[in-house]
Amino acid sequence: MSGDDLPAEVGRSVELFLNAIDELAPGLVTGFYLVGSVALGDFHSHGAGRGRLTTASDIDFVAVTDQRLERESREMEALARAHAATVAASPRPNFDGVVLTWADLAAGPSVCPDVPCAQESRFAPAGRSGINPVTFCELAWHGIAVRGPQPADIDLWADRNALHEFTIDNLRAYWRPWWQQNQQRRPLPLIIGLSAWFPVWAVLGVSRLHHLLATGTMTSKSGAGRYAQKVFDPRWQPVIAESLSLRTNGAEGYRSYRNPLARRRDTLAFLDTTIDAALALPTES
Repeated sequence: MSGDDLPAEVGRSVELFLNAIDELAPGLVTGFYLVGSVALGDFHSHGAGRGRLTTASDIDFVAVTDQRLERESREMEALARAHAATVAASPRPNFDGVVLTWADLAAGPSVCPDVPCAQESRFAPAGRSGINPVTFCELAWHGIAVRGPQPADIDLWADRNALHEFTIDNLRAYWRPWWQQNQQRRPLPLIIGLSAWFPVWAVLGVSRLHHLLATGTMTSKSGAGRYAQKVFDPRWQPVIAESLSLRTNGAEGYRSYRNPLARRRDTLAFLDTTIDAALALPTES
């Protein structure tokens, strides 16, 4: 996919933002790239659920400036106003991303300071949302150029070993505690566990990490579902197919769970097994 062939919802938000920032601060944003589900060919503007518990995709971007922006500056104010105007005119999908310099792109996430960023469509002048090997490697290997040179023509940090280590840490520091928390039968974990979002986030999310550690390559949530259908035990096929169907609005997979409690149980069991399986994969020499 190229910058000229974007889903309508994506193209609208990107055009709104770039028009707004060019009017407020001409020449400030010299590069603009799409990452995430759009870049990986798995963008779904609509999904089951609402708010934070929706299976719909976000629009993930990397905007680039020539110089570091001061926190209290007219340029920072322009970024905040342009983002706010974009979200006001097009509230969904979420418009999330980071604002980096060309030097940041070459240096990598470990030395990147706090930067302007947006998460769940909320802009912050300084933060670390998206400052990680996943964003940088997605940009280098799959990024879509809307403004600026193609990723292949830029000095971009993309370290496979760092991505591998980040993925292992994510399994241990995020996913294992997340599994433990959602094992509890308290009201909030139960409500979340019965949502359509729950298996999509957990089953496809951890399958993506298993895929990365096993193959060394990145894939989308739907791609992870297809991968899981091929490599995991038959006992997990119903919850994988359910997750894939929920992710793709029925275009792939199939629905078989009538009882959301049973789906929650199988999601957690799959998560437990797959975290261990991913961490046990051999490390590339």
